[in-house]
Amino acid sequence: MTPLQRDRRSFLRVGPESTWTTILPVAFIIVSLLSLLLLPIVVSTHTHRMREEITRVAEPARRNANQIQMLLAAQLDKVIAFQVTGQEQYRRDYERLVVEEDQHRAAVERLARMFGTGVQDDLRTLLDETRRWRSGVTRGELITRQMPHEVFLTRLFESHPAYEKALNAASQLEIELHEGIQERLQKIREAERLNAALTTILTLLALTSALLVAGLGRQMRLLAREAMQRRGDAEREAEEAKKARAAAEREERRAAFLASAGQELTASLDYRETIEKTARLIVPNLAEVCVIDVATDDGGLRREVHVDETATTSSGEPVSRVPEIVRRAMSARTPALTGLSPEMWAYLGGTGESGARTLLVMPLVSRGETLGVIVSLARPDDRFTRDDEALLADLARHASLAIDNARLYRESQLAVRTREEVLGIVSHDLRNPLNAVTLAASLISSSSTLADGDREQIETIETSARRMSRLIADLLDVTRLEGGKQLPVEPAPLEPEVLLAEARELFKAQAASASVDFECEATRDLPPVMADRHRIGQVLSNLIGNSMKFTPAGGRIVVTAEAESDRVLFAVSDNGAGIPPDNIDSIFSPYWQGKRAERMGAGLGLPIARGIVESHGGTIRVESEEGRGTTFSFTLPVARETAGTTPAAGSRARR
Repeated sequence: MTPLQRDRRSFLRVGPESTWTTILPVAFIIVSLLSLLLLPIVVSTHTHRMREEITRVAEPARRNANQIQMLLAAQLDKVIAFQVTGQEQYRRDYERLVVEEDQHRAAVERLARMFGTGVQDDLRTLLDETRRWRSGVTRGELITRQMPHEVFLTRLFESHPAYEKALNAASQLEIELHEGIQERLQKIREAERLNAALTTILTLLALTSALLVAGLGRQMRLLAREAMQRRGDAEREAEEAKKARAAAEREERRAAFLASAGQELTASLDYRETIEKTARLIVPNLAEVCVIDVATDDGGLRREVHVDETATTSSGEPVSRVPEIVRRAMSARTPALTGLSPEMWAYLGGTGESGARTLLVMPLVSRGETLGVIVSLARPDDRFTRDDEALLADLARHASLAIDNARLYRESQLAVRTREEVLGIVSHDLRNPLNAVTLAASLISSSSTLADGDREQIETIETSARRMSRLIADLLDVTRLEGGKQLPVEPAPLEPEVLLAEARELFKAQAASASVDFECEATRDLPPVMADRHRIGQVLSNLIGNSMKFTPAGGRIVVTAEAESDRVLFAVSDNGAGIPPDNIDSIFSPYWQGKRAERMGAGLGLPIARGIVESHGGTIRVESEEGRGTTFSFTLPVARETAGTTPAAGSRARR
C-alpha cells in the first residue's frame, strides 16, 4: 500500500465533525486565497479592458471630434480670407480642410461602434449639418469666386446657421465622447474601490494573499506609467518626424529651384539677358522688387535692371548715390539683411511711404572679383528670413558665374571683332603702300644708270617688302584658322619629286651659306598627290626654314617622301638642338616661340603648316629628342583617277 493510499484511508476514517471542522477552515482559506488571487485579476482585467477602450477608442474618437471642431472653425476663416484677398491659396486651404475633416469624421465613425446610440446619433447629426454647411458654401459660391462685400456677407449670413449647427454638433459629439470616457473612468474607480475593500477583508484572513494583491496593484501602476511614458515618447517622435519631413520638403524645393535657375542662367551667354533672367528669377518667386547694379571701373555702380511684379526696366545709368550698407556688403562680399530705410527706398527708386519692410543686399562675386550687387525687397506682408538669405546667396553664386561668363564672352567677342578690324587694316591699308614700295623698287632697279651700291640697297628694300607681304599673308591665314575655318586650297595632281626639287632649289644657297648639309630624297615610283602646289611649297618652306634656324654649322637636314598606304608621307629631319618635351604640345600654337627662337620669326609658320595640311585632308606630327634633332612629317592623299580633288573637295562635288 502506497503512502498516498494510507493517507486517503486515514482521512476517510475521520469522523463527520472532524471533517467539517477541518474542511471548512481549509476551504475558507482556499476560497480566501483564491479570491485574493482571482479577484485582483478579474478586477484588473476589467479595468484594463475599460482603460484600453479609453486609450484605443474613446480618447482617439474625442481627439478626432475636437479636430473636426477646429477644422470647421478654420474653414470659415479660409472662406473669409478668400473673399477678402481673392488668393487661390485660401481656396486650396479650404479644400484641404474639408478633406481632413472627412478623414477625422471617418475615424470617428469607425470608433463610434464601441459606444451607445447617443454618440452615433450625434455623429449622424454632425454629418447632416456639415453637409448643409458645405452645400451652403458651394451653392453660395463663397469659395468659387470673389464677390462684392455686401453679397458675400449676405450669403455668409445665409450659410452661417448651418455652420453654427455643424459646430454645435461637433461640440456635442465631443461632449458625448467625453462623458463616455468619464463614465468608464467612474466604473474603473468603483471597481478599484470594491477591489480595495475586498482585498482589505481578505487580507485579515490571509495576509500573504493581501501582500500579493498589493504587489500586483503596484505592478499595474508601473505598467500604466510606462505606457503613458511610451505614448509621450511616440508623440514626440512623431512631431520630430513631422518637422524633419517639412525640412526635407523645403530643402527639396530649394534644390529644385536652384537647379532650374542654374539651367536658365546657363542657357544663354548674352550679358543683358543673363542679368534680366537673374532678376526675373527673384521676382516674383522671392521678392516684390529687385535691382541689379554692376560695378564700374571708377568704383561706382551702374543700374543694369530694375524689376518689379509689373515691369522690367533697363536703364544703364550710373547710380548717383550708393547707400553705405550697399558699399559695406560689396566691400566685405557678404550679404546684408536689414530693414527698409528711407535712403534704401530712394535707392530702389520708390516714392511715397516705404512702410516696415525688409530687404536683402547680396553682392555678386566671381573669381575673387566683386561684379556688382543684387538688392531684393520683400513684399509688404512678408519678411525675409535666414533661409531666404541662404537661398538668395546660392542663387547669387549661380548668377555671378553666369554673369561673369557672359561678360567674358562679350569681351572675347569684342576682342575678336577688334582683331578682325585690325587685320582688315593690315590686309588692306598696309598692302597698298607696300605694293607701291615694291613697284617703285622694281622700277628703280630696272634703271641702267643705277650704281652697284644703290642696287644692293634696292634689293634689300624688295626683300623686306616681300617679307612684309608674306607676314601679312601669314597673319590672315592664322586668323582664318583661329576662326575655325580651313585655309583655301586648290588641289591638283602633283608629283612629289617636283615639290622636293623646288624645295632643294629654294634652300640650296641658304644651306651652303650656313654650312649645313641639305638633301632631298624620294623613293622610286611615288604616286602623284592631290595638293595645292603653292600651299604645300609653303609648308615645306616653313618646316625647312624652321630646321635651318636650329641646325648648327656642320649639321644635316634631310627632306624625304615615301608611299604610305593611300597617302604619301613627307618628312623634314635635322640633327639640331631638338625640342624640349615640355614644349612639344605648344609648338603648333600661334605666336608661340621657344626661348632660343626669340626674334627669329613671328611664330606663325608651324600653325599655318598644320592648317594647310589639314585643309588637304592630311595630318602633321613631330618627333624630337632634345640635343639630337627633330623630325616633322605630314601626309597628303594620293591622287586617284576616280577623284580629281581632295576628299573634302570630292565630298563637296558629290553633294
